[in-house]
Amino acid sequence: MKQYTRREALKLFGIGTVAIAGFGLAGCSGSGKGVKNASEPVPASQAFGQAGVWMVYDGDKQIGKDVAIEEVLSFDGNGNVASYQCESLTFGDLDGLSDDKIVELAKQQDEAAFNTAKQAAIDATDEAIKAWQQCYDTLKAEADAGTYDSTNYYGDYGIENAPEEDRAQIVEMYQTTLDNTQDALDAANKGQAFNKAAAYQEPEAKPYTLRLETDGSGNAAANESLVFQLAKFSFYRANIDADKNDLTSDRTRFRILNDYGWNNNAEIPGSAFSSTKKSIELCSPTYSTTQTVYGTTFGGYSGLATVVNEGHAGFTWDTPDAEGIEVD
Repeated sequence: MKQYTRREALKLFGIGTVAIAGFGLAGCSGSGKGVKNASEPVPASQAFGQAGVWMVYDGDKQIGKDVAIEEVLSFDGNGNVASYQCESLTFGDLDGLSDDKIVELAKQQDEAAFNTAKQAAIDATDEAIKAWQQCYDTLKAEADAGTYDSTNYYGDYGIENAPEEDRAQIVEMYQTTLDNTQDALDAANKGQAFNKAAAYQEPEAKPYTLRLETDGSGNAAANESLVFQLAKFSFYRANIDADKNDLTSDRTRFRILNDYGWNNNAEIPGSAFSSTKKSIELCSPTYSTTQTVYGTTFGGYSGLATVVNEGHAGFTWDTPDAEGIEVD
């Protein structure tokens, strides 16, 4: 029997928002009090159309003091959003903070996440370079001495037992392996230089899109999604092949010779910063319209929340005739 997450179940049964989603509310709250004080559910286009801060989290969890925040989205009120990656931020950390303070904290988190990813790439690449350099040096010493010891691991295949006419082939195999591994080492060192030179840059606000799917009639909303460019960190990362972890063993070096060296397929990114399209389905909250943590109340969609005042009426989908959204 297929098991559904709470968000999948909401989608399955068409519960994308609170019941009055299709009424086409005018204004943010009907009283001019804004998004945080809404006495009626706020459509997505109005919620994100105002400057504000939203937190991305696991929508299958109930908001609580220890629930992790994956991203912070900062909307500028002009159709743009900046995304900040979070490393160790929770809803409890936001208690009593203004939007500006939350963004300031998010910037610190984003930079910390960048530094963590950078160091992880440097450490992995450094480990690979050291291991392969040691392997190269061993094979080079064998070739220079004319012993070619690593070929002796499998007895009859070793140079000691090879017919005279096959020795030249073994020597050529060594040289090809050394040449290929040196090329891979050169590339890895260039990639490592890229990693070390990478410097943090604050994310830029970029346009977002609201995409509305209608039901069979085409007159009512069936689903709505927030689509934006998610910032990503891109580093060079060289790794030791899983089946060649022990590059100091004769057996591994024999296999390396048969593979003609280090086949390093890692590529140097064009930039340490890239982005990918992300889409967040705007489902109604899994547990309740609002959730209070310490002295701060959060409201929003399942997996996407903002700070609101107590008693907030919640958020809803747009209607197909709403301005500034894409409709199927």
